[in-house]
Amino acid sequence: MSSPVQRILSDITRIPGVVAVFIVSKEGFVIDKAATGTLNLDEDAFAAMVTAVLGSIEQLGGELQIGRPEITTLEFPGHYLLIHDIGDNIVALLADRSQAVLGRLRYEMKKQAPRIANTL
Repeated sequence: MSSPVQRILSDITRIPGVVAVFIVSKEGFVIDKAATGTLNLDEDAFAAMVTAVLGSIEQLGGELQIGRPEITTLEFPGHYLLIHDIGDNIVALLADRSQAVLGRLRYEMKKQAPRIANTL
């Protein structure tokens, strides 16, 4: 039987275009994940970079005096990467741009983030 957080992550991967969703600790380690297929990536390096990106974006918000980011959205030629700070951890969602609707991804991140945070 899967854990409650694994069920939430599995639900997220059913959203059209979602390739993978990760829960990353603020120390830069993958806590949990779900993917729609095989990922060809170094998960430890990915987690460390997600943590570093969020830290840099938070510093930028502080420097500009505009606050903390809600969802950081990175757009690559074929993919979106959404990063959401959920308190003690980070949710990172990777999606295929040709199949995903960015507004839907952002909506689901905001909707599911509290559920994930409360489940951990």
